[in-house]
Amino acid sequence: MSGVTVTDARSRLSALVDEVNRKHEPVHLTRRGRRVAAIVDAQQIR
Repeated sequence: MSGVTVTDARSRLSALVDEVNRKHEPVHLTRRGRRVAAIVDAQQIR
C-alpha cells in the first residue's frame, strides 16, 4: 500500500502503523488526490 486518504487513515491508523512497521515502506496520506503527509517507520529515520 502506498497511498490512503486522510479520512481513511483516521479510522485505520493503528493498522497502518503496524503495516509500515512490518514492511518498512512509507504510506502516503492523500487529500483530494494529492500527497500531503506520510507515515514512516521510525527505524528508517536517522
